[in-house]
Amino acid sequence: MRFYKHFFWGVLVSVALLGCGNKKSGSEAGDSTGDSALVAISNRQFEAMQMEFGELQEAQFHESVKVNGHVISSVRGQAQVTSRIPGTIRIISRELGDFVSAGSVLCTVESNDFIVLQQDFATVSNQFNEAKKAYERLQTLYRDSIAARKDFIAAESAYNSLLAQYNGMKHRLSLLNVDPAQIEKGDFYRILEVRSPIDGYITQVNSMIGEYVTPEKMLMTIVNANQFYLQLDVYEKDIAQLAVGQNIWFYNSSNPSEKFSAKLTRTGKSIDPEKKTIVCTAQIESINSGFVNNMYVEAEVSVKEYTAKGIPGDALEALADGTYRIYLLEKKSGDNIYLKSVSVTTGLTSNNMVEIKTPLPTQQVLVKGVYNLPATE
Repeated sequence: MRFYKHFFWGVLVSVALLGCGNKKSGSEAGDSTGDSALVAISNRQFEAMQMEFGELQEAQFHESVKVNGHVISSVRGQAQVTSRIPGTIRIISRELGDFVSAGSVLCTVESNDFIVLQQDFATVSNQFNEAKKAYERLQTLYRDSIAARKDFIAAESAYNSLLAQYNGMKHRLSLLNVDPAQIEKGDFYRILEVRSPIDGYITQVNSMIGEYVTPEKMLMTIVNANQFYLQLDVYEKDIAQLAVGQNIWFYNSSNPSEKFSAKLTRTGKSIDPEKKTIVCTAQIESINSGFVNNMYVEAEVSVKEYTAKGIPGDALEALADGTYRIYLLEKKSGDNIYLKSVSVTTGLTSNNMVEIKTPLPTQQVLVKGVYNLPATE
């Protein structure tokens, strides 16, 4: 990884590993290791390579479980639009991708069944009003012992029967977004307006002008982008580490640098026999305009958080055997800066901060420019 550095430093930087000719005694150097174990660079080189010293810092580290999932609209945030009555589509007033408000007209349907329903309601309404008057009249006469009981019971039965028909048809018309009172006046609706049940974006249009549709036919689908949540697929081995309230960071695999936060709200209680995963859900803390329904995401669930000493990832030098080392400021003498390499054991990494588990002396650490140092044994 650093084979080029000898040539690079031969041109720009003069670095010397102090040899036997420059070795000082332990008492002179103030270091029992001797200067031969140190890396020396000049002040001019240190500044030219824009190196920096820093210290171990207290940082927040997160132990996490990696999972995959999707951005999903909640059941309250998506709807399929149908015509509640058979008919022919006359007008489609919205296009794919349009935002619609709840109650706005999406399309109109011409229907003979709709006209017949209004006629039937008008007839039942007239019959109901007549039966109501007869019932109220016989009720008064029966109370005064003028009308026979059987006549009163017959009038009451007819009234209750028509009342049930009247209310049933009235509710049915209300479901079609029409005013029953207008029909009772003889003012019939010519076309049926199909309206949006929720606010949202039209994500699918499955109809065309002139098409005959039935109540089973799905005309459009609508999704409310403000009702998105995370649906995560968690493997059985990881589920024990998850708990409601844990923080989640997630991102779209096509743009991993832009991360979003969520909070775990539910853990599933059943394993998917095909995926061998358990479905968990999380509330997204800030809805982004780039979210779309069923968008695939990768996520990390923070299952443990703690504070520990750490340094920036750029301060670590990765060795071929998989270990790491850092460079401590040993001393400054004249125009030279002397660095001491120390092998360290690392822990978790969070926000480019790497946990250092090895106890270190209170010395400054080279945190920037490590990879500008010459290769050493």
